[in-house]
Amino acid sequence: MTSPGAGSERRPARAAVGAEGRRTAESLGTALASLKGVAALVTGSGRGLGLGVAKALARAGARVWMAAELEAELHEAADEVRELGGTVQARVVDLADAEQRSALATELLADERDLRVVVNNAAVLERFVVAEVETEHWERVLSVNLTAPVLLTRDLLPALVREGGSVINVSSRAGNHAFTGQAAYCASKFGIEAFTRCLALELDGTSVSANTVTPGLRIKPTSLTRADAARVSPERRAEWSDPVTLAPAFVFLAGLRGEVSGFRFDALTLTRAVEELGAAGTLARIADFAERVPRGVE
Repeated sequence: MTSPGAGSERRPARAAVGAEGRRTAESLGTALASLKGVAALVTGSGRGLGLGVAKALARAGARVWMAAELEAELHEAADEVRELGGTVQARVVDLADAEQRSALATELLADERDLRVVVNNAAVLERFVVAEVETEHWERVLSVNLTAPVLLTRDLLPALVREGGSVINVSSRAGNHAFTGQAAYCASKFGIEAFTRCLALELDGTSVSANTVTPGLRIKPTSLTRADAARVSPERRAEWSDPVTLAPAFVFLAGLRGEVSGFRFDALTLTRAVEELGAAGTLARIADFAERVPRGVE
């Protein structure tokens, strides 16, 4: 796998260099792992990007475990995926609750020997300036956006390491930029970037990839429920893109098995690369399409 060292931002490269030495396009393989018949967990999949990812993975043949906090919204979303022919397990989970989070992981490990993909997408975005931030707000944002991905991944790693898999952590511009009124959110996304890089280092030499990805296009804001979005003006809704547009990027990332790890991607850029070059061509030039490239990749 490519060596996930300290890294650099958008450094172009010709080929991947791993812990074992220089790798060529041929050594990266010609195809990604198939998603047919494997299980994938997508958190925050009751709406927005998470729902788009669930649809993409289901269309690729995965059994999708959809987890979200709002029951009615989640079941409506799950029905949408089933209408596409997807196999779905829907679980209502408050990821800020340690017991509920642990129960989800326990059930997954008990019921799915073919768990291969974990998409940590769920996030809370509440706006408070630092001078007015409340402890409850800070702890909830960090619990959902950072603690849950770390501990869910920890609990599910045995299944991923056993047969290979991919951890996809959804980040945002807030993962490397600061924004007024978003101290907690930015801290959580900076944290998810650091966590992913550390995880990639620890998984070096295994058949598990760990990468971050940002949408790269304007989609419905994280904080808006379906009911909230329905009350938004048609003009504003027209500015939001359908997350399903990014399906090629997430299917590509889900199919990685250690070849590429410790990278940060823009999903729109990666989607265009996969559509133009295919999986093998994208793998051969993977650093050209990354926002962050680990050290040792050129």
